[in-house]
Amino acid sequence: MENSKFVKISLIASGIALATSIVVLIISLTSNNSGSDSSTKNSGSISVDSTGIANVAYINLDTLLLEYKYSIKLNEDFLTEQAKAKGNLESRMKSFEKKYNEFSEKMRLGSFISQASMETQQNELMQEQTNIQKLEEDLTNQLLEQQAAMNAELYDTVMNFVKEFNKDGRYMLILGNAAGSSILYAEPGMDITREVLDQLNERYAKSQAGK
Repeated sequence: MENSKFVKISLIASGIALATSIVVLIISLTSNNSGSDSSTKNSGSISVDSTGIANVAYINLDTLLLEYKYSIKLNEDFLTEQAKAKGNLESRMKSFEKKYNEFSEKMRLGSFISQASMETQQNELMQEQTNIQKLEEDLTNQLLEQQAAMNAELYDTVMNFVKEFNKDGRYMLILGNAAGSSILYAEPGMDITREVLDQLNERYAKSQAGK
């Protein structure tokens, strides 16, 4: 049997690619606190505070997803499942290759008892190859579903936190910046990544301490 007949292993790339799944995070939030200082917030319009910084901010999603401890945990769990799936598939592949080589050797030596015996073993090999192809497909789909669920969970976590973070209405607009996004320049004071990241990690640490 030619090598092209063997199943090729095609598993999903690292969950670190999550940064591409959580696209631009744009949250248009208006304050419910009507008593806020008009120098830092005007209803329905972008204003500038005393430091000259507009009430618009952005979060670097690449940094957030690489340093947010919950994101790190989810990615490590995903990579563990990915490694298990790959190991399972490779094990089945090696077993199949061994059976195929034994079959080929019997064919070369003409040691089959009968034509029927040879055809039976040949059919078993063909069925095993089909089973391996199905296993590869199932494992790939499972990993894709797991990755999609992980992406959605991270997205919801970040979105909900940002809403809570901005409950005082200090920002009219919070953008999500990632490699290749449309933010080409912003004043340093508009980058709130570190502040958000620190609070996210602090909240995650507290949730783990309570377990």
